[in-house]
Amino acid sequence: MAQISRAQTEYTTIMDRIRAELLSQASNTTTLDNNVTSTLATLQANGSWPDVSYAYSATTYTADVHINRVKTFAQAYTKPGSTYYQSSTLFNAIVSSLTYWNTTDPQSWNWYHNQISNPQRIGEILILLETAPASLGTLRAALLTQMNRGNPSAQTGANKLDVATHFMYRACLTANDSLMQYGVDQIFYPLMLTTAEGIQHDYSYQQHGPQLYIFGYGSVFVEGETKIAYYLRGTSYALSGSRLSIFSNFVRNGFLKAMRGKYIDYGTNGRSISRENNLAVGVTAHLEKLKVLDTANVVEYNQNIARLNGTQAPGYQLPDLHTHFWRSDYSLHHRTGYLFGVHLTSTRTAKQENGNGENLKGYYLSDGSTHIAMNGNEYYNIPPVWDWSRIPGTTVPYITTIPLRTSWGVNFGTTAFAGGASDSLYGVSALQFSDYNTQARKAWFFFDKEVVCLGAGITSTATQPINTTVNQCLLNGTVSAKIGGAVSTVANGSYTYNNNLKWITHNGVGYYFPNGGQLQLTMQSQSGTWRSINNGGSTTVQNMNVFTLWFNHGTTPSNGNYAYYVLPGQDMNTYDTTAVRVYQNTSAMQVVYHAGLNIWEMVFYQAGTFHQDSVTVTVDRPCALILKQVGSANVKVTVADPAQSSLPVNIYFNLPGITQTRLLTAAMPSGAYAGSTVSYNVNASTPIYSVASVPAVADAYVRGGSAYAGVNYGTGSLVLKQDASISYTREIFLKFNVNALPAATNQVKLRMYVNYANTSIATVPWILQYVSNDSWTESGITYNNMPAVSSAVDTIMGRAAGNYAEWDVTNIALAQQAGDGVLSLKLVSGLAGATTDAIFPSRDGADSTQRPVLLCSTETTAMSALALSEDKISGTSIYPNPAEKFIRVNSDKQWLQAEIRDANGKLLKVVNVAKQSSAQFEIPLDNVQPGMYILVLRGKGKQLVKKIVKM
Repeated sequence: MAQISRAQTEYTTIMDRIRAELLSQASNTTTLDNNVTSTLATLQANGSWPDVSYAYSATTYTADVHINRVKTFAQAYTKPGSTYYQSSTLFNAIVSSLTYWNTTDPQSWNWYHNQISNPQRIGEILILLETAPASLGTLRAALLTQMNRGNPSAQTGANKLDVATHFMYRACLTANDSLMQYGVDQIFYPLMLTTAEGIQHDYSYQQHGPQLYIFGYGSVFVEGETKIAYYLRGTSYALSGSRLSIFSNFVRNGFLKAMRGKYIDYGTNGRSISRENNLAVGVTAHLEKLKVLDTANVVEYNQNIARLNGTQAPGYQLPDLHTHFWRSDYSLHHRTGYLFGVHLTSTRTAKQENGNGENLKGYYLSDGSTHIAMNGNEYYNIPPVWDWSRIPGTTVPYITTIPLRTSWGVNFGTTAFAGGASDSLYGVSALQFSDYNTQARKAWFFFDKEVVCLGAGITSTATQPINTTVNQCLLNGTVSAKIGGAVSTVANGSYTYNNNLKWITHNGVGYYFPNGGQLQLTMQSQSGTWRSINNGGSTTVQNMNVFTLWFNHGTTPSNGNYAYYVLPGQDMNTYDTTAVRVYQNTSAMQVVYHAGLNIWEMVFYQAGTFHQDSVTVTVDRPCALILKQVGSANVKVTVADPAQSSLPVNIYFNLPGITQTRLLTAAMPSGAYAGSTVSYNVNASTPIYSVASVPAVADAYVRGGSAYAGVNYGTGSLVLKQDASISYTREIFLKFNVNALPAATNQVKLRMYVNYANTSIATVPWILQYVSNDSWTESGITYNNMPAVSSAVDTIMGRAAGNYAEWDVTNIALAQQAGDGVLSLKLVSGLAGATTDAIFPSRDGADSTQRPVLLCSTETTAMSALALSEDKISGTSIYPNPAEKFIRVNSDKQWLQAEIRDANGKLLKVVNVAKQSSAQFEIPLDNVQPGMYILVLRGKGKQLVKKIVKM
């Protein structure tokens, strides 16, 4: 007897599973038989259908109806219990229709049909028929040849998976081991963290460029990977190890979190938002499979299944959480009673696309849109009747004709500052919005009962009115409002409120307006068609009752603002409105304090200082902060850089419960983790910061070119630029009396405020140089007589307007203090170009906090307190020590950051080690001089300190 190889057995097993899955899709045998009867009746003698167009069209494609009907035939022919089971009549129809398909080979204008769906359908049909009593003969080989289309290696994410799936089908049908391995490798290849299309390092999902697609393509991805992994379970091709772990994390911590019950956040669905019924998903079957594949998380899958199928409430067993997906500019806040999502875009991410005639009105969908859900169905099937100029959460011009952008994911945001900080329970997100001739600073502060929504600096030159939409959702139930001092029920209609609407409740959600505002409300029937937003949609008119509430900022507003709290499930008659305090809502900063939770949340759009009572926080860069336990001896600080510059943020704290000013140098993550949150403790071990400022005694800029080289520019702002034309080049000179440096100064920085910076400034080196000749004067220096440079001091990359720029001048300043007591410096631009210029206030500037100064600090770190942790954490080894080029760390702990400090505690180097292997990583010692140093390893809730020696 001939032996059957293991590979052949596996192919049989896999195809049996695929066949079972395909037959389960036709679970209602009566419906299946009725479909076959009706389509069989219209099948023509040549194997075609008269209602199907097989000719190529540049705009439409219906030929796939043909191959889908043949699949239905194959399901009935192979399904026990069907009246067509193993029917010779039906088999002849299958042969006839497949022959026509093979001969005609109808091509689509859309590559998806040609390279994904049609080859998949052929594969499914052949697998269904593989164990049938009748044979397709040579037609089988011809169809297998036709299946060989597309190239998985050329695709990414869900598209790679889809093409590779029919490669796997073909490998099973031909028992081709090498093709099978290639297909499976390509199918599971996307199960990795990537900065390209696919699963991101924050467990969001992107497709068509850096575009949020947790659902849509993400749904296809989850369905496809789960399906194939389930087919391959227990075989030599089974999904396992790190790829299974990554897939599990994405499904549980990304995909399943962006929904309320079975309803999804509309901002995560891409162009699929324009498809009917697409804001609800049926994924319980996938989760049942994942319970078999990912046994460690069966309990969590069961909880999700209960929420999805409605046997339990939408918040059943759902832990409180807050996540900011920094890779995709998306924030998600969950409480048992509600979900709140915020969809932003930046210069790093693409707006929700249109394409294939879908999402024709989604112009504003990605501009700070908010999804507010308690039941989950608040927006279900609302898209055809939506007023698409009033997308919830957005601050935009009201337009009656929605423009259509260029198709596909190529429309990026216009601002870098879009992101947020999260400590996993609470969070703050912000958007420095600038588009459609409109600017606004928008921020969302997330607590337990409340989400506080603030807007400031609302300015526009657009000709249309500017609106901030609080919500636009399906109208459901009674609406109550407090207008002035009276509470009443609001009937359907249109209303305008002039600073007298205190709060309003609808469908369980309260909206509180601490400062009133020009608000408008409509509760009315709205109509539209799916065809109006999707060329493939129905033309049937939909009518729905809609609740819409918005701020009307008027036409061409200047420095407008808004404030409102979203309060899901709160009784507005008893809600304590004093628990939340908005302390700042300006274009420079937005700050909210929650007294009940003792949580401060702050957004700084530029360097600056916040002061309230005994709390003072100063930052030298834009950032988002969360402060918890203020008033105690240990304050938890959460920091993120929404602009993702990856530059460290210096934060200076004066807090009750902690003596003296403390300096936290927060190292910002880089690479794939840029924009993610870091956390610190500020306490007695945090460096004490004692600082004095020494002002410039002279400053001026000089300009080249024959017409300007002899002119003195000793008054007004300081201009910096390098250009191919010498007449456009400007360079800055500064002079300081360094005898004024305080005693015990151990660090000196030149600080200048960037008042203006052109568009290419981030690519421009700003080079600071030492000038030994101090004889120049502010009123006498020109390009022709400027002194020569003696040596370079420090170089930094250009900073955007609204930031402070700092150069380390410690060595030269202290040297000149010991010398003639005068320090002259020259600042030059290291890159020529028309968009590389910058302007700084001079020592005569109107704002004294923005004038050039030397910051002189006596920064000390309580190294004795740090050293207490040395050798307290086992399982970590550090070698070599002494070291020459690097320090290697072997550890069974997860570390986030490594710091190199000198013997006095001064921070010299920060290395983000979170993305390196937790078992082993290296800390380079380049640019570290020989000597003894302190190595500080920081992780969540732990710290390790070791003395190291650099040889």
